[in-house]
Amino acid sequence: MPKELPTSWLDKAPAKYDDDLAEMDDFFRGLAEKYIRETPDLRQQSLAQLRDWIAKHPHIRRVRTDAPFLLRFLRTKKYNFINASKQLERYLAVRMLHRKYFERLDVEDPEFGALIGSEFLVPMPERDAKGRTVIFSTAKDVDAERFTVHQLSRAHFLLMEVLNDSNEFQCGGFVSVFDFSGLTMAHVNLVGVNDIRLQVNVSANATPVRAQEMHFINAPSLLTTAINLVMKLTSEKLRNRIFFHQSWDELYARVDKSLLPKEYGGSIPMEKLVADFKDRCRDLRPQLLAHDEMELEVTKDSEYWQESSDLELESGAIGSFRKLQVD
Repeated sequence: MPKELPTSWLDKAPAKYDDDLAEMDDFFRGLAEKYIRETPDLRQQSLAQLRDWIAKHPHIRRVRTDAPFLLRFLRTKKYNFINASKQLERYLAVRMLHRKYFERLDVEDPEFGALIGSEFLVPMPERDAKGRTVIFSTAKDVDAERFTVHQLSRAHFLLMEVLNDSNEFQCGGFVSVFDFSGLTMAHVNLVGVNDIRLQVNVSANATPVRAQEMHFINAPSLLTTAINLVMKLTSEKLRNRIFFHQSWDELYARVDKSLLPKEYGGSIPMEKLVADFKDRCRDLRPQLLAHDEMELEVTKDSEYWQESSDLELESGAIGSFRKLQVD
C-alpha cells in the first residue's frame, strides 16, 4: 500500500530530521567502506553538514532532507561535500528548468502507464555477484507514433527514483543492458540533438547514481556511431564502461544471463517483471508525485539558466544521424 507522507516531508529545515535507514548486510557494508569510504561517523557528520547547507541555502525552497535521499548524493560523490552539494543543487535545477522530462512520474496516467507496460525498461530482482542491480531495456514494443521523447526520459527517471532510496542500489550501483533489436527510424527520430545533449548533461552532472557498466546489443551501425559521438561529450571513465556486443553469447560473457528476463536467458518472464515494477511504482506513487513539489529558485543570472540556454545548439555531426537510415 502507498505510504502516507508526513506534512514536513519537504521542509528544508524540519524540527526533526528523518534518519531512518534500513540496515545493510555485511556484503554491502563492505562495498560502502571499500569504494565510498563510508563509516557510521562519516555518514552522520556528512548528513549534518549537508542539512545545514540546505537550511542556509538562499534559493532552495522545498526539498527532502531524509537520510535515504541525501545519501544518494553523498554516496555517489564518495562523501566529497562540495561535489555532493553541487550535484544536489543541479538535480533540483534540472527539475525546475526541464519539467517535461522529469516530472509527473505517475504510472496511473494512462499514456505513461502504457509506456511502462510496453516492456521498455525494467529492473531485475536479483543483483549480480558484485552487488550491482541489473536494468534491462528494449524498444521493440514501444510505439514510436504514440510516445514522446519526454515520456521516454520520464520512464528512465522513474526507474532511478524507484530504485534510488535503497542502500543496495546506492552502494552497489547498476549495470544496464539495452537490446536494440526491432529499432526503427521512427524510434530514432523521436530523439533530437538537444534531447541528447540534455540527457548527457543530466546523467553526468545531476543524477546521483553509480553507473558501473552499460551494454548495447543489436545496435545498428548508425546508432553505434551516434552513441560513440555522444560519448565524446562524457568522461573517459564513463566511456570505458560502455560495451557493444554483436551476439548474445558475447553479452553473456560479461553479464550473467540468469539475471535477465526469461525471454533472454533468465527465469522470470518479462510480463511478470513489468507487473512487479508497476506495483512498486504504485506503492511509491505519493512520494514520486510529491517530488514535483521540490523547489529551487533559478534566476536568469544563474549558471543553470545559462546552461539551459546553451543546450539550444545547432545540429552538427551528432544530429546528422536523423537523416540516415537504420541498417
